[in-house]
Amino acid sequence: MQNISRKDVDFEVATNADIINHILKNHHAFLKKELPEIEELVFTIFKVHFMDSGDILEKVHRLFNHLKTEFEAHIIKEERVLFHIVKEYENNPSRELLESVLEGISRVEENNIEIENILKELRKVTDGYTVPPTGCPTYEKTYAKLNEIERNTISHFKLERDLMFRRLADI
Repeated sequence: MQNISRKDVDFEVATNADIINHILKNHHAFLKKELPEIEELVFTIFKVHFMDSGDILEKVHRLFNHLKTEFEAHIIKEERVLFHIVKEYENNPSRELLESVLEGISRVEENNIEIENILKELRKVTDGYTVPPTGCPTYEKTYAKLNEIERNTISHFKLERDLMFRRLADI
């Protein structure tokens, strides 16, 4: 297993519950805070820069709203179902619980792939989050936050796939 350490958890020895708590604290909390703010920023730059960048910003607006919907589904699937089953399995392993965990992972992974595809498309449409010469500080902030969402998501999904999901699939 690759050594992926963060300041609050040593993932080499972390339990799945530790990883889940890290994801909740560092990734889900981040999304819950940032998504509404970015939604407002995306709408603002779309409205203000419609005349000079409307074609691109309409795509950004649509993609971001799709992304936000997918993230909300992702958070619900993990927090309301998968994470509870994983913790329960870790405390009381059974074949039945493991099957539920693997089914939950499959559902979450479908959602994760959709999120990754949207992020790739956002990066493409924005030319790597390059602000045009007509852009303003709000435009810059919006693209910086979209880029930050992408980086956070890559880290989030890497933890899930490379550690927790792989561990559970290898049982």
